[in-house]
Amino acid sequence: MAQAGGRVQVPADRPHLREGSVGLGGDFIAAVTNVAPSAAVALTLGSIIAVSGLATPFLVIVVGIAMLCIAFAYHHLNLWQPTPAAQVMWIAKAVTPVLGFAAGILLILESTVSNIANISLMGPYLLGIFSADAAANPILEYLTSLIIMAIVCGVAIIGIRAAIRFQAYILWVEYGIMLIFALIIYWVDFTHSSGATTPSLSWFSPTASPTGLSGIVSGIVITVFMFGGWEAAVYLGEEQRQAHRDPGRSAIICVIFCTVWFVFLIWGVQGVASSKDLVGHSSNILAFAAGQVVPHPWDAVVSLAVLSSLIAVVQAQLNAWSRVAFGMAREGVLPSPFAKLAKSLTPWFGLVFAAAIPMVLLIFYLANSAIAGVLAAVTATAGYLYAMLYIVVALACIWYYRRTLGKSSSQLLYAGILPAIGALFLIYCVIAGLIAAPSNILIPTLIFILIGIPAAFVAAAVTSRSDFWHSKSIAAEPADVT
Repeated sequence: MAQAGGRVQVPADRPHLREGSVGLGGDFIAAVTNVAPSAAVALTLGSIIAVSGLATPFLVIVVGIAMLCIAFAYHHLNLWQPTPAAQVMWIAKAVTPVLGFAAGILLILESTVSNIANISLMGPYLLGIFSADAAANPILEYLTSLIIMAIVCGVAIIGIRAAIRFQAYILWVEYGIMLIFALIIYWVDFTHSSGATTPSLSWFSPTASPTGLSGIVSGIVITVFMFGGWEAAVYLGEEQRQAHRDPGRSAIICVIFCTVWFVFLIWGVQGVASSKDLVGHSSNILAFAAGQVVPHPWDAVVSLAVLSSLIAVVQAQLNAWSRVAFGMAREGVLPSPFAKLAKSLTPWFGLVFAAAIPMVLLIFYLANSAIAGVLAAVTATAGYLYAMLYIVVALACIWYYRRTLGKSSSQLLYAGILPAIGALFLIYCVIAGLIAAPSNILIPTLIFILIGIPAAFVAAAVTSRSDFWHSKSIAAEPADVT
């Protein structure tokens, strides 16, 4: 382990976020809401079943183990340096500034892409509770999403404590509803009511996939997107009470929690209908499952839980986006407005900017079916973007701690072996997945992954006076860890 505890000390002449605002509980809330388990299942389960059959519980466990390995890398890097720019500064100082900047661009793109997917569902889920016709009205859909986004962004600007409280209230609603829903599903499954079947232990085996290894790999990439966002607390590092310790711990706890919750929920949902029916209702799979086990209008309550999950994750993504941009702007490598702070010491400009981009793109998404298809393909890249980000962070952890790995078996395991396992697993899945990916997903994925490098060279030329570009690679020494 490296240093632990304490708040981040920022020089008085530099803009800084509000210190001591978030504890371990707040970190966990931020991490879980950024994953948004209910919304994540609603967004991805149908797609996973389409490519991997009923092997989803197996995929969740495999990806959960890989994410846990990567979470230890985040924990160790955060022990070294808590910072709102997180991966950007870690990779810049441990490896090279160019790669660090590219990681920042990748994270900003990933957050933007994820929020496009999130807000495209907010209007339909809320309006669908009241009227199917209203849910199909693009003008009402946009206005609903706009109002929700404005409220979410406003709460985030008020302060990180207000944002965490807001997310906590949403979590109570979401999990209260979803836990009752899941228990009803299991009762229906095991009593074989409404044509349901008992969940099978065979679904925890890769043999449950009728499409073989290719289907498993494709399903894994989508499952990575399902898990994506568990690292959210590291972006709040400057606002922590225990900055070096709590963000990494919350990432580890969040991965374990999400793995258990995903398996619990998905194993039950897969029993309520055939895989064909589940895939056929992939756009509203949880609402469909609810309709199979409870009468109308009670099935609409599940839509409310998914909506609450979407609202929470949108805010969590805004927080992550704005803080990474704030950290990069403070280093002088992004435009200075991103370092502007409200009276509450929140990066208001970054929050508004991060909220505006998806709302502008949503106009084109709703107005033109061809553009909607393009944006749908773009959002399909999110799993690859998360995977690439996690790979780079895991490798940076190994590289930074390379001189300390022989100090103890625990240091070798948690800062070396586990991050390496997670990175190698994701590297294989990304390569295998891209080889089999259709061109409408392959091309934007490669563009998003590679665009950060030329962007870094352009930024280096424009902001050459920034100390960020002139830092030398550093590594932890055995004396630095205990």
